[in-house]
Amino acid sequence: MKSLLACALAFLGTTQEVDNPQFKYWSGCKPGSWVKMKMEMEPGGQKMVSEMTYKLLELKDDLAVVEIAGKSKLGAQEFPVPAQKQEIKAKEPADKVKIEKEGDEAIDVAGKKLQCHWYEFTNKAGEKETKGKAWMSKDIPGGMAKGEMMTPGAGPIVMTAVEWEKK
Repeated sequence: MKSLLACALAFLGTTQEVDNPQFKYWSGCKPGSWVKMKMEMEPGGQKMVSEMTYKLLELKDDLAVVEIAGKSKLGAQEFPVPAQKQEIKAKEPADKVKIEKEGDEAIDVAGKKLQCHWYEFTNKAGEKETKGKAWMSKDIPGGMAKGEMMTPGAGPIVMTAVEWEKK
């Protein structure tokens, strides 16, 4: 009886996992694929522009390893963002992001008309809640064609793919 109860409690305490859309878009690429994203925001009222390149280094059945590097400019000061690796798992906790609405739309990205699937979402990390909209395209490594987010303390953030190579 005790082991049955322990199994039931373990099951109830387990976080349900779902497919990670970010992994899905990277899994359609080969290592060496990359995308350069431009990000604009105004933390504390000062404009910040970043250009980050996301490059697929390794792809397994349940994990994609992406290297992120670039540069940022805050006011007149420009500084490099050193390369760092990010692991993107095939599954993620079901409660990480809540999709509010979704649909399909063709948008202009880097001078190209791309068919995208968009999501309006809410993401909660601790007490902070981020709301946003993301336009995703199978043509772009990692999928992100454009993203708009409203983050407490940082204000609006806009990300746009500016160039890419899918292998």
